[in-house]
Amino acid sequence: MKIIILGNGAWGSAIFSVVSKKNKDVSYWDEKNKIELADVYIVCLPVQVMRNALKRAKFDNNKKIIIINGSKGIERKTNKLPYEIIKEAILCDFDYYNLIGPSFSMEVKDKKPTIVNIGYKERCNRKLIKELLVTNYFRIKFTKGVKELELSSALKNVYAIACGICDGLGYRYNTRILIISTAIVELYKIINLKRTGIIGTIGDLILTCSSNESRNFKFGQLITKYKVEEALKRIGATVEGLGTVDSVKMFNKPLLNFVDDVIKTDNPKKIKCKFDEFLNKL
Repeated sequence: MKIIILGNGAWGSAIFSVVSKKNKDVSYWDEKNKIELADVYIVCLPVQVMRNALKRAKFDNNKKIIIINGSKGIERKTNKLPYEIIKEAILCDFDYYNLIGPSFSMEVKDKKPTIVNIGYKERCNRKLIKELLVTNYFRIKFTKGVKELELSSALKNVYAIACGICDGLGYRYNTRILIISTAIVELYKIINLKRTGIIGTIGDLILTCSSNESRNFKFGQLITKYKVEEALKRIGATVEGLGTVDSVKMFNKPLLNFVDDVIKTDNPKKIKCKFDEFLNKL
């Protein structure tokens, strides 16, 4: 099989390191080149550029292809998740999976033991997906339900910003776990946690909300001291949670609304007061 990984950033290169271990015909695509015909496409693009990139591609309409999405976020303006964007952008027949779960790209490259979810809709070619992705250190858990996984993976980035704000303001672990617990309650109300399982939601949330390796967490820390534009410059990479914030108002949940308010206000001097006000309402 010919496999193309769309996007050669941190996560795309981490997935390349996994897939190329067992498969020889693997290549990257980036914006400088045309997307070639392939059997399997693994999407690791920022959600905000995904639609335009896929529209520029040509796919083989004479055969069914496999799409594996590894991108996380919600598209601005449309409020669409990756599976919805891909369905609208790709007109040929395809089987769809998403690859979502608690994992930092550098640790995947370093071959640290990792387990993630493979979400699917109705049909699932388990043998083929295992041949593509499973190694002695990279494991997968099959989960039916792509929407729930993609929604939880998008929102956990926003919750990680909240935890970064908490840390940047000087609060410690007691307060952070309060924020994480609040996030879990909100997620439970938004999606069906029983269906997606702990690996696809809670594990991913806790990891992203607890480490400086998370760009979203780091971004939250930085905006307690700098304006959003400066914080992004200091990170120097995509912060998916920032794009997702534009869509969180539709869920009307206090913690998500707090992050949205802080980012739109874009004033580090006002964050402490807003955070304390939020805590007092819990």
